[in-house]
Amino acid sequence: MAAPISVFLITLNEAAHVERVIRSVLDFDEVIVLDSGSTDGTVEIVTGLGVPVIHQPWLGYSAQKAAALARCRNEWCLNVDGDEIVSRDLAEELLAATERADISAVKLSVNDVILGKSLHEWSRKRRIVRLFRRSRAKYPTDRTVHENLLIEGKVIAARHALDHFGYDEPITYFAKQIKYAELRASDKFAKGKRGSFLKLGLVGPYTFFKTFVLGRLFLSGRAGLVVATAEAVYAFCKEAHLLKLGQS
Repeated sequence: MAAPISVFLITLNEAAHVERVIRSVLDFDEVIVLDSGSTDGTVEIVTGLGVPVIHQPWLGYSAQKAAALARCRNEWCLNVDGDEIVSRDLAEELLAATERADISAVKLSVNDVILGKSLHEWSRKRRIVRLFRRSRAKYPTDRTVHENLLIEGKVIAARHALDHFGYDEPITYFAKQIKYAELRASDKFAKGKRGSFLKLGLVGPYTFFKTFVLGRLFLSGRAGLVVATAEAVYAFCKEAHLLKLGQS
């Protein structure tokens, strides 16, 4: 018998997609929403669907998700963002995964929708642990962004992907990448890492080639071009900010 799953998400101005997100997970046992001050109607949309919203001032990505996780009542927990949709097929697969005693977590592919198009099935996609046993997982305390869970035990990959709509607007996508680059550079600097002028010149073209060609994003046409360029911009900005921090 499948174990009950607690779904948790952190929100800030997610009105564009949050209704579809919540509706896609309402069949799970519990839905926890932690909001850090939305002003666009997100809270009203979520509560209108019968899901209570907990108000929590922003703690940083990792700490905010850890705070939401702490409010979950079940051992199996699923994290989604306010712009990610869980399909019926994925939901059924995740429920089936909780019947397995030999695993601690499930890694999901993220199917980004860019300019109204999904990535090609053969294009490389981000893979992130989203379903996990809370007793065998924790969020890192030394990262402010890219808060990948630390898992104890076996991790398997799901067949079905999580649909992500938050990058459909290229300007919003690039702005997020630049913000993430600054935060990640700050994390690396705090650990003693320093920037390299040589790497600054090479990391952008290298990242673009790795993602667009080796990662087969060229199969996704304009959507793949946007993703590969955004990842190159992220890599360049991260190195540039690391150099800047070293001059302070």
